[in-house]
Amino acid sequence: MARDRDRDIQQAQRKIFFNEDTNSPMAEAFRGLRTNLYFMNEREECHVVVFTSSVPKEGKTTVAANYAMSTAVNGKRTLIIDCDIKRPRIDNAFDIEARGGLLAHLRGEKELAECIVRERYRNLDILPTKGSTEYTTEMFHSQKFAGVVEELKKNYDQIVIDTAPVGVAGEAGIISKHAHGVVVVCGYDMINKKQLMHTKKHLENAGANIYGAVVNRIDRSGYAYGSYSYYTDYYKYYNEYQQG
Repeated sequence: MARDRDRDIQQAQRKIFFNEDTNSPMAEAFRGLRTNLYFMNEREECHVVVFTSSVPKEGKTTVAANYAMSTAVNGKRTLIIDCDIKRPRIDNAFDIEARGGLLAHLRGEKELAECIVRERYRNLDILPTKGSTEYTTEMFHSQKFAGVVEELKKNYDQIVIDTAPVGVAGEAGIISKHAHGVVVVCGYDMINKKQLMHTKKHLENAGANIYGAVVNRIDRSGYAYGSYSYYTDYYKYYNEYQQG
């Protein structure tokens, strides 16, 4: 039990809570998210989901990374793409080197295949990116980016895209045009109704299919590591269920 707890803490520090032998309330919450998104897209083609938020630090990268892990564990060939070029975090979450990644390919510096980190976990590939302060909206508007998504869809069952928060950049709406749906991650008590409605309007104006929202960072003395607490009610209900 102590060894499992130490492993969970180490994963939590990297913001990865889900793996195939995880039997925790947080893992069950992500299984629930996986199931809900599955029923929203039962087609045979590759399923592309965008994760965004209204402001930074609401936990969108954490939710996106763990959702990707959950689909990979479920046997889906999964790719997670870091499109938050201003503040990339996927490389840190999965403890890898970005090596230029998506940004290098969009600049014409590297071939796409060179930028993908293969089999970081079973069934899970990663397309990270290096951070940049340059104006990146045009890159995502480009036919080259559209071609990247279309090419990748041929090789995967699930593509997860982590984008910049709507409140600080406009890329999420642009990228949503290449996805089946968008999940908005909301940090509990971090944003107000006006900010959330702005995010909703921005995505709707872009023609995005908004799947729904994930409420994150709830801290009610639940199951938490550091400042993160996921689906606190799941912890209570899960323990009650396990105890009969």
